[in-house]
Amino acid sequence: MSQGSPGDWAPLDPTPGPPASPNPFVHELHLSRLQRVKFCLLGALLAPIRVLLAFIVLFLLWPFAWLQVAGLSEEQLQEPITGWRKTVCHNGVLGLSRLLFFLLGFLRIRVRGQRASRLQAPVLVAAPHSTFFDPIVLLPCDLPKVVSRAENLSVPVIGALLRFNQAILVSRHDPASRRRVVEEVRRRATSGGKWPQVLFFPEGTCSNKKALLKFKPGAFIAGVPVQPVLIRYPNSLDTTSWAWRGPGVLQVLWLTASQPCSIVDVEFLPVYHPSPEESRDPTLYANNVQRVMAQALGIPATECEFVGSLPVIVVGRLKVALEPQLWELGKVLRKAGLSPGYVDTGAEPGRSRMISQEEFARQLQLSDPQTVAGAFGYFQQDTKGLVDFRDVALALAALDGGRSLEELTRLAFELFAEEQAEGSQPPAVQRRLQHHPAPAAGFTPPCRRSFAC
Repeated sequence: MSQGSPGDWAPLDPTPGPPASPNPFVHELHLSRLQRVKFCLLGALLAPIRVLLAFIVLFLLWPFAWLQVAGLSEEQLQEPITGWRKTVCHNGVLGLSRLLFFLLGFLRIRVRGQRASRLQAPVLVAAPHSTFFDPIVLLPCDLPKVVSRAENLSVPVIGALLRFNQAILVSRHDPASRRRVVEEVRRRATSGGKWPQVLFFPEGTCSNKKALLKFKPGAFIAGVPVQPVLIRYPNSLDTTSWAWRGPGVLQVLWLTASQPCSIVDVEFLPVYHPSPEESRDPTLYANNVQRVMAQALGIPATECEFVGSLPVIVVGRLKVALEPQLWELGKVLRKAGLSPGYVDTGAEPGRSRMISQEEFARQLQLSDPQTVAGAFGYFQQDTKGLVDFRDVALALAALDGGRSLEELTRLAFELFAEEQAEGSQPPAVQRRLQHHPAPAAGFTPPCRRSFAC
């Protein structure tokens, strides 16, 4: 961080840098007054009828799903089902599934491109995964096999449909489950067309369609060709997105069922044939396919993903848990016309300078009291309500994006390396280690809430 007089901030550079990737985990739905009136009317008249009829059709799927696997042993289910069961039950589930989505308002499914055969591409990868309506992509793909959580087997009707599908099941509670899933995916993908195609949503969770999340390597472990499948909802109002933060399940269902007509576009891209290096490295393979799909969609490919139960976004060169929201601090600065990359905090290495909320506002040139209180609350405060300005300097350095992880780590030790007796630990570092134990890998800025990756 450059040296200068304390509190001397540089204005936003007139030359704009590269635009920041949108946050893919937040979906904000803004309705005008007219739209609210429309949704109230259609939501009261149209949505209940649609949802009721759709649930009736959903339960009508159960007999066809049950009939296909009735009387078959687990050994028989290890091979693809053929004969009359396949013909009758497959066509019955396919037709009723299309009727179900039609009743929910998806009157049109527009298909572009051509689906490859199971010999050409044993694996299909669909993105962006943005909603619980995305299984509609299975219809133009002729109901390929899927990968699902084993816990879903206990869900009424859904469990029967998973057995009908001969889905590959993974259990979060069984450490050996993932290994068996990998082996099963490889067995089916290399069966020479004996098994139907396997469809993956490689992002593993839903986003807001504005960016692609990091692809997980599961779909690419077999090293076989894959066909990317793009999913778009080109509607005037995005009521389908079901992101980590935004409208919930019932609101998404109600709003979408209240639309007079919803459209979904499914586009089959050319088959992606992996190079020898990609066949040996599933992560490289996944990253390259992600970039191809992002380019076709016209959205950025990001490193954002879910780690455990928390979404993780990229801030500069760091992966940061979305809660708490370091990225919100960057938004505050940008709204105020300031850029973290062109500021001089005046923080001196090894010297603590505690500041109040009023001085914090003056240093950052913020005037709105609510904005100041929110930004100030991101940092750890002492008993007097003061924050160490070096914490602010380090957070700004992380937001800047121009420093590597090693540089940020070095800066942290420089800022908090206070004068000490030989063999003793710096008080500031000791205090932060007590409140913020360092993770096994990565970097944790010393703000009030955890930013662990």
